[in-house]
Amino acid sequence: MKGKTNSPYLERPGLTRRLSRIFRRKGHRTLGVPFDDLLISGPLGHLCRFDEIVDEVASSGIDFTIGFPWFFQRFGAALYDVAWIVNLTASTVRSHHTRKVVVGSVDDACAIGADAVAVHVNFTDEAEAEMLSALSAASRDCRRLGMPLLALAYVRRQGANGDDNYFALRDSDPEAYADLVAHACHAVVELGADLVKTQYTGSVDSFRRVVKSVAPVPVIIAGGPEQDEAIALKLASDALRAGANGLCFGRNTYCRTNVRQFLGCLNVFVPKDKAGST
Repeated sequence: MKGKTNSPYLERPGLTRRLSRIFRRKGHRTLGVPFDDLLISGPLGHLCRFDEIVDEVASSGIDFTIGFPWFFQRFGAALYDVAWIVNLTASTVRSHHTRKVVVGSVDDACAIGADAVAVHVNFTDEAEAEMLSALSAASRDCRRLGMPLLALAYVRRQGANGDDNYFALRDSDPEAYADLVAHACHAVVELGADLVKTQYTGSVDSFRRVVKSVAPVPVIIAGGPEQDEAIALKLASDALRAGANGLCFGRNTYCRTNVRQFLGCLNVFVPKDKAGST
């Protein structure tokens, strides 16, 4: 998008400028690592050494990260050249994890120098309407302030034993699952999302339908549950072949014994521009 005069966002120069810090690679692509799991799940498991992981991630050439205000206050110096996306909604695994509530504002994000804000909507959850309302309210503030809005559009609800991510439906009826994901992504775009992060649908053909449902709005793929490195890399490759504009892997980055090496593999999928910058 940098340097082009036919951008659909030219009427919002603040938005265009901030988005150019996120999408800095060939083909208008991007690579990010989210750290909002620090609030959601706590500094446990792989994230018990989060300070070391942040240093490894910061030196691996990523384009953006997602977190809450404290994260950027604590690690802003290390991540100075990385785009900051401030999550405005939250929940924890200690309670009703799939119900995201508003915990910040677009004004607050502007105050700490954010490049975008994020709002999470879990479709089919009993709190879906409340989350859609939060997304719409954030969209109005984003338009007023020239701030890009990333919608985390997931098909997820509270299940009897924790989160229900519809993986059983994905395996038994891939078409129906893809329809759900496409509907979720299209809905957040209708309410003003400038970019969408969502789950991979399991095949290149089905995910192409998701990308088409929101075009030309960029789609960033989430890494999903922790899985074998080869499987995670295939997911990344297939999603990009289907038209995704970026990768945002959290647990599938933290869980590696060599974080830099794994991110180096992802960097191959989303190469830098000819000047060598990200």
